[in-house]
Formats: sequence, structure tokens, C-alpha cells
Amino acid sequence: MTDGFIAVHCGAGHHKSKFYKKYNKLSKLACRAGVDVLKQGGTAVQAVKAAVLILENDPLTNAGFGSNLTTKGQVEGDAAIMDGKTLLYGGCGAIQKVKNPIELAYDICIKQEEALPMGLVPPSLLVGEGGFHHAKSAGLEIVKNKELISAKAFRQFKKYKKLLNYAQIVDKSPLDTVGAVCVDDSGHVASACSSGGLLLKRPGRVGQAALYACGMWADSFSPSTEASVAVCTTGCGEHLMQTQLAKEIGIDLKKDACPIQGLYNSMTDKFLNSRHLRNIKLKLGGALVLHINTDGEGALLWGHSTESMSIGYMKTTDLKPKGLMSHLPKDVAVGSNINVGGTHFMLNR
Repeated sequence: MTDGFIAVHCGAGHHKSKFYKKYNKLSKLACRAGVDVLKQGGTAVQAVKAAVLILENDPLTNAGFGSNLTTKGQVEGDAAIMDGKTLLYGGCGAIQKVKNPIELAYDICIKQEEALPMGLVPPSLLVGEGGFHHAKSAGLEIVKNKELISAKAFRQFKKYKKLLNYAQIVDKSPLDTVGAVCVDDSGHVASACSSGGLLLKRPGRVGQAALYACGMWADSFSPSTEASVAVCTTGCGEHLMQTQLAKEIGIDLKKDACPIQGLYNSMTDKFLNSRHLRNIKLKLGGALVLHINTDGEGALLWGHSTESMSIGYMKTTDLKPKGLMSHLPKDVAVGSNINVGGTHFMLNR
């Protein structure tokens, strides 16, 4: 048996300093929720779901309650989860009236292991009305759309609807989507993410938080013979989808001897310098990464091209979680370089 470890983020973007303490407090609450699951014998997949649920329920973040509104003034949530042990993924996009999209993504993920009659193939991604009906049949909590709209989100909706310049909207948005990565006591990892999407997104728009390889990646298929990696991304969804950044980081770090240098190289080469984004001036992205080698040495890493990124983490043997706000150096232009940070830990076997 090993220890467990969980980390969360409340997004990469522009965070006002007066809210730093609130972000740190929320990150710590989410970590405690995930650790509680691990201490009760839960899996990494169950732990990241529990952590993200806490983040979705707080109006401080752009996920679940308090999500950004579409141009029609509604909440449409995206979420996804990936199990590094089975390599299964479940996602949902443009979901209305489901209180916690991460619970829907989790349900879609775990039900792929159930055999269906007549050789039918279970879905890995459900969107819109189909996702809503799946959530309803699974007994998940359904609410009125107005119950998902926070006062903060409504104020932003009215303010930024007056802006016609898309770049202005992206630049001023906090991009505070949420995510979590975890390793459980069996040595397996999982990743999860949830988002309300960009400010004033079009109805029906689905971002990276719902999509395989874009918002999350987890691989601990062979933890005894190769490194295990879990990744969740945040930032401008279109940029993260075009680069499939989560998967690219996961694959790169599998074989990298120095994870922190590897993350910097991966985000620089596969994101900032990606040919897919050659015509994009402001490349906004962030990633939270968990890297576990075969000896049980762990590294939690984060990287972002944005002004700031909110992080929280906790080991099952820690007395309390840690929360912090990572900053791009003041002399570095947003979107031009990657700021990387991290911490190391050992998993007792």
C-alpha cells in the first residue's frame, strides 16, 4: 500500500489579488474532500470527482454554480474525467440544468465497463439534451437554469456583453475553470476537469474541459514498469483543443527524466510554438501535472502562460493542505512564456 496525493486548480488567467485568500481556501477545501475519499479506501477517480464537486459548488469558480453565461444568458457546463488504471474517459458538454457536470462525466466513465445487450457500445461523450437525459436517468441532481447563475456571473454577463472585441473578452476573463489530479494507494492516477466555458460563448459551444486528450489525461496502466502521469488543463479552450495539450504533456512526461524541465519544454513546444496556433497572438493556457515514477517518487507540477494560476495540494499523511497562487514574472508578457513551478514528494510503499 502507498500513500495518496491530490492536487487541484481553480484556473489559469487573471485573478484579482483581493480574492487570493478565497481561492486558496477553496483549493484547500477541495483537497480535503479528495483526501477524505482516499482515506476511506476510495480510488483516484472517486477522489478527483469529490474534489471537483467542491469547486463546482462555489461561485468563485467558472464551473457548475457560477459558470460563465452564454450569449443567451444560460449556463452550459463541460466536464470530463479519465481513469489512468483503465484508460477510460467520460465527458459531457454544453450541459444545462445538471447541478454538477463532473458527476455526469464520472457516471459516463464508469458505465463504459458495463456490458450492454446486443453488443451496443456505451458512449464516452454526451452533449446537450442527450447528456441531460442521461443525468436524469442516473438520478443526478437536476436544477433550474437560474439556480446555476451566480450574482457575479450575471454581472460579468452584462458588463462584457458590451464588448465586441473577442480578444478583449479572453484577455479580461479569469479563465477560472477547475481541475484535479490524484494518485491513490494502489499507485493509480486519475484526472478531472470542469468548466462553464469562455465569457459569452455561443450556445452549444463545447470546450476542452469536455474533450478527450484536451482537458485531461491520465495513464497509470503499467505503474510498475513506467512512469504514471495525470494532467488537467485550463485556459482558452479553443487553443487547448487545437493542440490537444493534455495528451501531449502526458506523453512527453512519460519518458522525460526531469519532469519540471519536461513540462516547460512540452508547453513551450506543443503550445506556445505550436503551428496550430501560429496565427494566435495571445496564447493562454495552463496545466496541472502529477508525475509518479516506478520508485514511488512523485512530482506535482504546474505551468501557465497566463498572469496567474491557483493551486492546492495535499498528501494523505499531511495534517493540512497547501494553497498558493502562481504568478508569471512581472517582466514577462502574458502569453509569451511559460512559468513552471512544483513540489516533490515520496509515496510510501
